[in-house]
Amino acid sequence: MAAGFGYPNDGLMAPRTLVVVHLVTIGWLSLLMLGALLQFLPVLIGRELVWPRLPPVVLTLLLIGLVLLLCGFLALDSLHGLSADILPFGGLILLSGFCLAAAILFTTLLRASSLPLPAGFVMLGLISMLVTVMLGETLASVLAGLVGGDFSLALVEHGVGLHAAFGLGGWLTLAAMGVSYRLVSMFLVAPERKGTLTAVAFWSAAVALGALVGALFALIATNTSWPLGLALTGIAAVLAVGAYLIDIAALYRTRRRATLELHMAGAVAAMGMLGLGASLLTWALWSGIESALAASMHVLSLGWLGGLGLAMLYKIIPFLTWLECFAPLMGRITTPRVQDLVNESRAAPWFVLYFAAELAGAAALFLKVQHVFQLTSMLQLLGAVGLVVQYVRARRLADLPTAWQNHPRPRLILPATRKRSVV
Repeated sequence: MAAGFGYPNDGLMAPRTLVVVHLVTIGWLSLLMLGALLQFLPVLIGRELVWPRLPPVVLTLLLIGLVLLLCGFLALDSLHGLSADILPFGGLILLSGFCLAAAILFTTLLRASSLPLPAGFVMLGLISMLVTVMLGETLASVLAGLVGGDFSLALVEHGVGLHAAFGLGGWLTLAAMGVSYRLVSMFLVAPERKGTLTAVAFWSAAVALGALVGALFALIATNTSWPLGLALTGIAAVLAVGAYLIDIAALYRTRRRATLELHMAGAVAAMGMLGLGASLLTWALWSGIESALAASMHVLSLGWLGGLGLAMLYKIIPFLTWLECFAPLMGRITTPRVQDLVNESRAAPWFVLYFAAELAGAAALFLKVQHVFQLTSMLQLLGAVGLVVQYVRARRLADLPTAWQNHPRPRLILPATRKRSVV
């Protein structure tokens, strides 16, 4: 985006824009969300993950499928040496990877004695994920010319919006809501939310997803959209987002940890982006302004989901590193706190830069100021790189107080229990 690749240099449905969109939604957000679920779904339901040796297979399938999908989009852009025929092949590999991930997570969920509401959000998200990838594979076949006729025309005209709604609004947002309910209460030392607002958020999300499925069936059956179903989806989705944000605000108010750590302050900014993005998307759909739609997608993907992911990683990476390095030493020697593995004063400016650039970038998209958008994308990239450096420092124990500086460093990616490392 900083180099001017994709929208607004190209059209909203141009192949280059599709490359950027799928890099973000699959390469960043979906991999992040699946990693989070594979790690924390057992915490949500109190059961071990089934088939724990299969997640590396999922990762491999998703990476291979994503590369092939992106090459297929570039082939549509007339890049020499590539054929658009690899589009549905890449989509098929992606579909197999996502289905395998869903099988692991669904089976783990079904083994729970009871499902708390956060796990219900995750289940809705997984259903949305499967619909998203199946619809995406169908669209890939249409773009490659394998599916024709009136259905293909209707699918391109109406199905792309449904694909985005199931993916960004269903899969990623609902899963993020479910995971964040548990993580926010855990990190804030606050009682879990189980009241009316939580139920309203969940059932509104379920209604929105049901109406969206109805709109998809109407498209398949009649080759046209279902305005009533889409309107119901929008109303229920707004209600779900509103109830969720109010519920999360109540979690913050009832916390026992008085001072907000940096990752929770970053989560506040991300949830503000959810409110802003949902409001902007509602207005964009009502007004039909393309630049407003693009700005809302930017805010929801990189501000809400990307910002929440960056904020949670700032705590999760040190936490997992502490478990690996220091938890076995508890009771035998004095150990550092998880917070001792990070330096908040060094990391805070990068969060500020990231979220400020996000707001400026969304404004530039809305106003169609291309060069300003490229500049803000560069600044946002700089903020993201700065945060990645902080994650690496935490993993390498670079910010530990002097008393623990001589502690052996863990491997950067693979845990110490592995006999080999590819790093």
